[in-house]
Amino acid sequence: MKWGAGGSSVAPSNDRKGAKAMACRIIIGYGETRQSEDALALGQLMAGVLAARPVVATVLPWPRDLMSPADLERALEVETRERLATVRDRLASLGAETRALADRSPARALYELAEEAHASLIVLGSTHRGPIGRVLPGTVGDSLLREAPCAVAVAPRGFAERSERDLLRVAVAFDGSSEARAALETGMRLAGRLHGSLAVLTVAEPPHYGYAAAYSTLTAGELHDFERERRQRTLDSAVSSLPEALPAEGRLMVGNPGPTIAEASGDFDLLGIGSRGYGPVRRTILGGVSAAVIRSAACPVLVLPRAAGLDPLGLAETTPRAAAGRAE
Repeated sequence: MKWGAGGSSVAPSNDRKGAKAMACRIIIGYGETRQSEDALALGQLMAGVLAARPVVATVLPWPRDLMSPADLERALEVETRERLATVRDRLASLGAETRALADRSPARALYELAEEAHASLIVLGSTHRGPIGRVLPGTVGDSLLREAPCAVAVAPRGFAERSERDLLRVAVAFDGSSEARAALETGMRLAGRLHGSLAVLTVAEPPHYGYAAAYSTLTAGELHDFERERRQRTLDSAVSSLPEALPAEGRLMVGNPGPTIAEASGDFDLLGIGSRGYGPVRRTILGGVSAAVIRSAACPVLVLPRAAGLDPLGLAETTPRAAAGRAE
């Protein structure tokens, strides 16, 4: 590691195939805040679910050219020694690694660490400015959610203080897009591995006047019915594709998609959403709906990178997809 201290290093490699043969790693952003405890609590759960090694990273906003590399590494080790030793003890059963990084941009440091470690997931807490029990990414989260090299999970504020932190009730937002299908596949595999349940959430948006005017031969009610029927077909197709043995339900809701899905998130332990359908491949790029969801969800939100395939978290190796779908 170029600037790290406080843990064993991750050997750089440009060989993605070789990286997949290594133990899966997830990055947990950690500092001296209560919100960092939320990230650590969620990261611990996700590491267990994914059979992954957590890499807990603390980023100090120091310029990299403040001193020589050797002096900087020693300074980082001294500054973070006690904090990271405590983390390693708490996550000893998962074989946790720790990193102390120096960068004026914490988001850039976590991005580079995720790329170097070939991480499948970055886990963050919410900002202290958000309401208790809700997700609201801070500056670092916003930056990473715009272009992370892997999936990103954000814990709601106060998550570490919850008496129950199971991930048994998984939900995915689904609109029929390829990004949503990746989220559905990931949600299915997570729920299967956890022996939990999966809910597929679809929203029918009421027609706007401008949209209705273009179809003047139809009433607003007819347009609304058409939209509901279209979304119901999309939902039924998604649910019928799931394995018969997986407890699953489809939920069709009506309203503004972002706020509606965020409100429904209180019924679940984890909500998966895809990135928007354009932008760099293998990057998380928030669209309007996903951005609205991740700014007010009541449960942890998992944002999956665009065009990273149907299994960006590497769940397929130990959670084979059932061949048979759900009976209609």
